[in-house]
Amino acid sequence: MTKKCLILYSSYTGHSEKVAERFKSTFEKNDWECDMYKIRRKAEDIYTPPYDVNDYDFLCAGSGVMSHLPYSELLCAIRYKIHFHDPRISLKRRGEVLEYLKDPLPVSLPPDKGPLVAHKKIVLGPDSKKAAAFVTYSGCEFGPIEAEPALKLLALELGHLRFQCIGQFCCPGKYLDDPMPGTYFGDMRDRPNENDLLKAEMFIEDVLESMAERPA
Repeated sequence: MTKKCLILYSSYTGHSEKVAERFKSTFEKNDWECDMYKIRRKAEDIYTPPYDVNDYDFLCAGSGVMSHLPYSELLCAIRYKIHFHDPRISLKRRGEVLEYLKDPLPVSLPPDKGPLVAHKKIVLGPDSKKAAAFVTYSGCEFGPIEAEPALKLLALELGHLRFQCIGQFCCPGKYLDDPMPGTYFGDMRDRPNENDLLKAEMFIEDVLESMAERPA
């Protein structure tokens, strides 16, 4: 039976989309079916997306990085699948708003979707479905460690979907149309370049190889 992968991503500049496309072609080269879906800043992408993560054997999630975190629409799309209630409810407690979600915010959660129902211990193990997180980022000051918060948060959210994150990939993406002298990576105007995308391909190859080596 052919295995199926879903790639969810958000991309403002096209950098993360390039990585997602290379991931897709690599899965397909290894005889996987692979669907790719771009999460936009629209309510229908969060509340009524045309996919069900439970239909897939592997899940990739990625975006660019803003203020050290993944894009909010990707997080909200994942969190809606986790909690099945409006993701703005949790964000409101932190004073955050999402201007692209226009429907009135529910006053409270329905009884069957409250916090005591939502929070249960999760144990991921050998039988869990697998996942990977990816981001593109500028890393102007510290380089690769600036991608770590976003990658770790995506891995955590994938775990809430019962997918065990077994790999994290990041590569630089153009930030400004300027050589940016004195920054960690310097001139990034061509990033991600073909070498970055080759690394993305090798990353997926390594992930698939590690899965094949795991005991059944």
